[in-house]
Amino acid sequence: MTARFTQFKLVGPAIILIAILLTGLAAVPYYGVARLDAKIRERQETLVKRNISIWISDVEFALTAWTIWDESIAKLDNSYDPEWADRNIGSSLIGTSRTRFAAILDAGDYMIYSKTADEVLNRPFFLRGAEVITKDAGSLVAHVREREAGVRATGIPNPVAFSKIEVIGSDAVLLTASLFQPDFRTATPRGARAPVLVSAVPIAGSLQEFLGNRFLLDDAAIGPLNAVSPDRARAEIAVGQDGQPEVLSWRPLTPARDLLMQSLPLVASVAIVLVAGGLFVARLSRRAVVSLVEAEQRMRHAATHDFLTGLANRSMIATEFARLSSAGSLTVACLDLDGFKSVNDRYGHAAGDELLKQVAARLRAGTRQDDMVFRLGGDEFAILMPSVPLGEAEWRCRQLSSLLSQPYVLDGIEASVGASFGLGEVPPGAGESCDDALKRADGALYAAKAKGRGTVVASSGAGFASNAANSRSRLR
Repeated sequence: MTARFTQFKLVGPAIILIAILLTGLAAVPYYGVARLDAKIRERQETLVKRNISIWISDVEFALTAWTIWDESIAKLDNSYDPEWADRNIGSSLIGTSRTRFAAILDAGDYMIYSKTADEVLNRPFFLRGAEVITKDAGSLVAHVREREAGVRATGIPNPVAFSKIEVIGSDAVLLTASLFQPDFRTATPRGARAPVLVSAVPIAGSLQEFLGNRFLLDDAAIGPLNAVSPDRARAEIAVGQDGQPEVLSWRPLTPARDLLMQSLPLVASVAIVLVAGGLFVARLSRRAVVSLVEAEQRMRHAATHDFLTGLANRSMIATEFARLSSAGSLTVACLDLDGFKSVNDRYGHAAGDELLKQVAARLRAGTRQDDMVFRLGGDEFAILMPSVPLGEAEWRCRQLSSLLSQPYVLDGIEASVGASFGLGEVPPGAGESCDDALKRADGALYAAKAKGRGTVVASSGAGFASNAANSRSRLR
């Protein structure tokens, strides 16, 4: 007994250590497999949603042959011609495309025309009648009207259309609302609103069969979201009769798990031999990868951010301007500090650097999360304010000017500076470049400095930059 106990004390720790290592080696692949399969599932869900969106966009674009047309404005809005509407819209759509229902709403969203193909009259979706179908499209029409209010009448317009898949029983239909628009503007709407086309395209066969075959999905099924098991991939694609979302679900691909199960015997046979070397190499590789990634992140950050204040630098402003201006209205603010040179000359560059750091911190604290703050160089800064009207931007800049004018403590020394602001508003779709917007804001800034310390001035137009630039040269 004593010999066995002594042998166990000698060998036992090694056996336990090997068992722990083997258990860990077995657990790590399973954990990694689960994460990899989850990412593959997420990508597949994204691809399915994207492909459904592309398919819907193709259907919407095909409708532009009927909706972006001067004659449609003339015959449907300027002077309604029912025979023309039936011949060139209803019969033409149903006869030459997959559309099986077409209705036209006037500027007041009242239905003035509808037509349903004979072969679908008895299907559940179409059996409800044109009034009910156009009512189902009410939310789509509302989106069209909202987008219509922002459409600018320059050149051939982009299509304005919104769609949804609707399921009634076993009947699935793509319902679309499209805005009629002139192409060459030989005819224009009488008022602020144009007619709207409501169209319906039946989806052949069952919806799950159509989408499953189109996107090569395994065991595709349609059902309410709360009825889908967690292990199935899903994508919201339709609206049920009760208004609740319907999701397409399918059995996701699991290539990592399948590969692991196939290679498990081989892995088990070589695990003992490779465990020590594998762990060592994995540790070294992980350290090397982490070091490389951290070094790359530091290099990228250093290239795009000011080393002193940590703010984004001039190299990022054009990219962020393009991103924010494409999403909607944008106000550009340029500012510099009043009295910074005196602080720098009187207390030294170290105090000046500390002052710039504190100014950057106050700018971060005084702006919204969506705003972007940049240091352009020296004591010059810029702020991009998305979706902020010019009047509100002026008020915000006055608040910032007040915040920046509070005293600063620099290594026991109290110093004060002011801040002048110049603003330029970039309306949505204006097509103005970043350089032009900055020039306007910069021109307004120098006009502000000419008026006195802590002033906020907004540019009054495209010519403001050149006029204010002349003022800038006179100030110098």
